[in-house]
Formats: sequence, C-alpha cells, structure tokens
Amino acid sequence: MIYRRLLVVLLFYCASAFRSYKTKIPNGNLVPHPCKANTLWEGVGHFIDAGTGPRNAFGNDFDNEGHVWTQSLCRKDSDGDGRTNGEELGDPYCLWKENSIPTQSYGITHPGICDPWDSQICLHKNVTHSLYKTQGDWINAVCKAGEFICPAKNESGVRSLDLRVDYNTRVPAKATTYMCQMFDLQTMLQTLDNHMVAVEPIINTREILHHMVLYGCEDSEAMVNGPYECGMSAGASCQDFLSVWTVGLSGDCSHPKAGVRIGLNGYKKVAIQLHWNNPSIRSDLLDNSGLRIYYTPNLRIYDAGIILTGVTSFFLPPKRQSLTVTSTCTSGCTRNNYLGAVNVTMAWNHMHYAGKKMSIEVLRNNAHLLYLTDDPIYSYESPQVYSYTDNPVTLLPGDEIITKCTYDTSNRNHSTRQGEATYDEMCFGFITYFPKRNLKTEYCVTMGPDVNFCDDVSPLRHGCPELRSFFMPGSVNSSSAYKQLVENCRPFSPCLEECLQVIVQMQQSSQCFQGELFEFIKYAMLSSHDVGLDMMARIASCETQAYALMHPTNYQQYTTNYPIYTTKRYDGTDAGQGPFAAASLTTATTFMLLLSLLLTVV
Repeated sequence: MIYRRLLVVLLFYCASAFRSYKTKIPNGNLVPHPCKANTLWEGVGHFIDAGTGPRNAFGNDFDNEGHVWTQSLCRKDSDGDGRTNGEELGDPYCLWKENSIPTQSYGITHPGICDPWDSQICLHKNVTHSLYKTQGDWINAVCKAGEFICPAKNESGVRSLDLRVDYNTRVPAKATTYMCQMFDLQTMLQTLDNHMVAVEPIINTREILHHMVLYGCEDSEAMVNGPYECGMSAGASCQDFLSVWTVGLSGDCSHPKAGVRIGLNGYKKVAIQLHWNNPSIRSDLLDNSGLRIYYTPNLRIYDAGIILTGVTSFFLPPKRQSLTVTSTCTSGCTRNNYLGAVNVTMAWNHMHYAGKKMSIEVLRNNAHLLYLTDDPIYSYESPQVYSYTDNPVTLLPGDEIITKCTYDTSNRNHSTRQGEATYDEMCFGFITYFPKRNLKTEYCVTMGPDVNFCDDVSPLRHGCPELRSFFMPGSVNSSSAYKQLVENCRPFSPCLEECLQVIVQMQQSSQCFQGELFEFIKYAMLSSHDVGLDMMARIASCETQAYALMHPTNYQQYTTNYPIYTTKRYDGTDAGQGPFAAASLTTATTFMLLLSLLLTVV
C-alpha cells in the first residue's frame, strides 16, 4: 500500500511555549477554567486549556509583544469584555514585572475569554478558531471535554490492554524526542481474532507529553525489545496509522458497527510513538505513558479502514505568501475503486510548518456536497480532528474528493519539496471509514500537477492522452516521439539543428511537453527508468534553445539576470560564457542527468 511507504503520521510540533508562559504574566498560575470548578487554565494564551494549538485573542497579543508583559499588553482589552488584561490578571495599575508579586491575587479571570463567559453578549462574540465561529460554540466543546466517554468500553466481552513504554524510561535532555516501543499482540491478547473499538491515553508525565500515535506493523517487521528513539515513524514497516492522542483529546471511540481488526486476521504487531517536548532540556525526567486499547472477540459488523488523499510529489518555491496544491480524487477514481457506499466517521488534515490552510471537499454530480475538513487557519502544532461518529457521512461511487493545501514560504530561502522531514512538506488527508471491504484500495493520491492514473479521464483533462505511457519503458521505447529523438538528437551533445526542430515541433503539438506537466514528466522519467533517462538527455541537448525560440521575451529577461547560465543561440551568436556555452542545460540540470546516467552504467 502506498500509504505504508509514506509517512502516515500526524506530525505534531509543540512550541516550547505552552505552560512555561504562565510564569511570564501576573497570576498566570491562577487563571480559572470557565466552566469547570476547581480547575485552572494552564495555557492562558491558547484555546486548549493544556496550552497548545491555536492561540486565543490574548495569546495573539502576547505573541505580538514578544511574550513579554508590557504596559501596552497590560492596558489592552484582548477579549473585548470591557476589562483590561491587567485588571483580569490582578495587575490593574500595570506595575508587575516577571518574578515579582502581583498587586492582587483574587478575582482573577481569563484575559482571552469574554466575561461573564455565559452572558449573551459573550456567547455571541466571534473567536479566531477554525472550528468555532463564536465563543458559545467553543465553550460548549470545552465544557464537554475531559472524561473519555465511550459506550464500547462497557460492552460485554470487551477487554483492555495497556501499551506503555517501559517503566522509568528516561526522557533525553533535548527539546524534542520521538520514542517508540513495539508490542507483539499475538502473545498479549487473550483471544485470537478481535476488533479494537476504543483507545485512550495513559499519561504519566503530563508536562512533556504532547502526542502519542498507535501504528499497525506488517507481520515481517522485526520485533525491537524495549523503547527506542524512532524519529517521525515507528519503523519501515510500522506506518499504518491506527489512532492518535494529542493534547486536548480524551480518547478515540470507534463507531458501534465497526472496529480495527487485530490478532489472527488483523494486525499482529503494533508500535506506539510518544512525542516528548522538553524545552527546558531537563535530564531528570522519566516517563511511562502509553495507550490503553479496548478490544473484543465479539466482532462488529464491519472492519474499519483509513482512506488517504493528497499529493505525493511537489515542490514549493521560496518567498511566496500563498501557494496552493490541489489533489483531485476524481469521480472516475471512486467509481472504479468503490464497490459500494462507505461511511466516514472521522477526518483530519496533515501538513508541516509551511502549512497555512487546508480542506477536504466532497462533490457529488459536479456540485459541492460538504467539507469533510476545513481548516482556514491550519495549525501544525495541534491538528483538528473532525468527528462524524454519531452521524457518519456517506461517500458514494462517483463522488469527487478534492484536497487543497495552501502554504506560506515567505520566510524560506530555498525551495521546499514534498517529503517526510520536518522542513519538507506534505499534503495528506486521512479519512476513517467503514466497511473496509467496500474499497479496492485505500488511497486516492495524485502526483505533480494533480495527475492520477486511477481513471482514464485525468490524462485527457491535462491534454496529454499518452501521459500514462511515459511511466512504462516499453511504451516510451516504441513511441514516435522517442524514435524521432533517437534519430535526430544525441544525449548531452551540442544542439543539432534537426534536433531543435523536432523538440520545437513536439512542444508546439503536444501539451505533454509544455509547462508544469512536462516538468512533472521529466522528474518522473529521470527517476523511474533508463529509457526515460535517455529521452530526457536527448531533449536536454536543445531544451534551452527551444525555449528561447518559443519564449523570446522571457528568455531575454532570464539571460540578462543570469548571464553565466546562458547558451549559444539558435542563430549562432554567442549568448553565453565558458567552454560549455553550446550545451543546452544549466550546469545543475546537466550534471544531474550525467550523474544519473553514470550511476546507471556503473
């Protein structure tokens, strides 16, 4: 499965800020929870009481002041309830300094929550949260959060199993650590064939634990004894995402009709991953946290699965405030892949640091049906989980699923590629569903400029009917385009006149050799097969000259700005410098092709 080879994991990053910030404001350790008696709001500047995820109005103002209690911040009324932040936090005269004693420590209220929080004025006040429009919407969710309520836990025959890192596992003295541990379920489960129906966290060291992930492993994955640092995945064959807990969630409860198969006919090995955030670089911390799974031999009606949508290859240029990548799981794809209707119980988005906003939209009969996810303000630190367990969303064969990811690379100096590293980017949507048997495959992802091969419409939509053939060496070898290139062009040679004519004709007559689609084809062929490498090497010999003929204005501007990379023009006049002026590609591209060819020969 493709998603097993991808990093199918929610990569949550916890800024070093959350609970430590309460020491930087007056009475930060005395701010009450708005609707839970005898409970404090640990992360005053956030919508989640534990102190992570999107910031509230006070958190935004605090961030703008550089996380310092200033006169300006003190006198401001962040939540718009008529009281200054200083008045709400016991510093009405704005005299407090860090490590000093506030003027008063009674009557403390939350500077980011309009008070009285249950008044009609405050309940209808808009908030800057992607899931909630008003303070009333947010308060309703906050006041329900806490205890994990899941009827499946109390069903007859349901058993529990604790999957925890070993007792007294030492937390490394560094800011961020991913720690994993594997478990052999076949030796641990009391029954052979089971459905996992619920998962809840076991939290031992709350101040550093940011999230936990449960992965399913392939049977071939070698067992590792004890905890081990694992980076951002549990192992090469332990990448099937099964459940997640992060700050603000109480647990994961499956739909009453479905469960994840574990044991004899399901996952026999699993791994947990803990993300520790240790901003103080403490060396004296120990942890024994983990996940408690609830399972039953009384199998439910359906197996549950996870659909993966999104884009598997793209590049983002630097210094851009807004860049959007789109992936279309076409109606043809779902019509070919879906054996019947499926019921969606949960969905969530996944990008990295450059992620700005993201959505998963469903179209039916070419018309908007609904958004499974919609994050107008995406937070890598705390992704939002959209639950439909109580009222599942039905997807039908022929529905279209559009995943859109928008990025901000304005603070980056280099291009960003799609990949697993934190500085790389991803654009994936995860959709839990049942019954699993109604899908032939659980992924519907695209490549490059929204290209997929799960139906016959995508190549036509891009104006390149033969698109699929570029990925098959036999088809490339017998194509008329390749035969013409072999007859008229030489790999890595000076540009021959007859070669230039062939390439210009190809680019004028076929959209396969134009723009972003051609860039994608080049990238794919260079990494997929030797025939493609040879074809690209022949095109490379005259690619710059062909571009100069077809785009003279753009070419002139480019050669003016970057004279060292220019080449000999088609008319024979010198437009470049150095001994390789007659070659067609810039040094970077040429040497990449040459190196690839040499490695292939070796």
